[in-house]
Amino acid sequence: MTKTRSAGLLLVVSTLIASAQNANAQFVVREDVHVAPGTGAEFEANSKARTARMAAGSVGFVRLAAVNESGGHYRYLTLLDADFSSVTTWRDQIAAMPAAPTPGSAAGLIESIDRSIWQARPDLSYIPDPLRVAAGEIGFVREVVLHPKFGSVPQLTDLLAQIRELYERHNIAGRRVVRELVMGPESPAFSIVFLARNPEDFYADNAKTQSMLGADMRSLVTRVGRLCREVSFDNYLNRSDLGYQPSN
Repeated sequence: MTKTRSAGLLLVVSTLIASAQNANAQFVVREDVHVAPGTGAEFEANSKARTARMAAGSVGFVRLAAVNESGGHYRYLTLLDADFSSVTTWRDQIAAMPAAPTPGSAAGLIESIDRSIWQARPDLSYIPDPLRVAAGEIGFVREVVLHPKFGSVPQLTDLLAQIRELYERHNIAGRRVVRELVMGPESPAFSIVFLARNPEDFYADNAKTQSMLGADMRSLVTRVGRLCREVSFDNYLNRSDLGYQPSN
């Protein structure tokens, strides 16, 4: 399995688990936090303290959390509004929340933070009704990131739309959430997220889906791969205890 790190923002803003019920949150600030070996427990305590400060400061945006299956890489997704100005609103709210009692307490715990902004692509996503896995049951996320070759984005989006149509035609049970990178040095890129209860549930459902879609899907996937300079795969485990849900 190829694992790649998400790159940081050109314009810094202070951003698996991406879930399909959040596909309408048009802009998403993603933070990929890489922690130093052996500091996971201390980092998580620091993260929970930050969440408490977000609550005290009445931050108005949902923050989802997950950890890479191999550990040491935490992902936070802040779900914004459909208007890009919500990035500024969120940043101002973060700046106004109570300060940490010990400034710099995360120093030595974090090796790097990569930030990027993504936009939901509901036209390329597939959200069945009813949902196969309810929001509260999500425990596992598989993400596929497509890095198109120069000039190939129109052809790639057309193929992703054909894949969505194929899912609809076969009434596939599982969700397929697509987002496009809009700010970050690795643009253009597309994130495709699949949601499951656990790894076993994902692999069983994926095998069933591939069997139903058959040769048509295999052909489309092959064509997508030819348009990409890189395709990466990552697995994440839900960490709702590190997330944040506004009280309002």
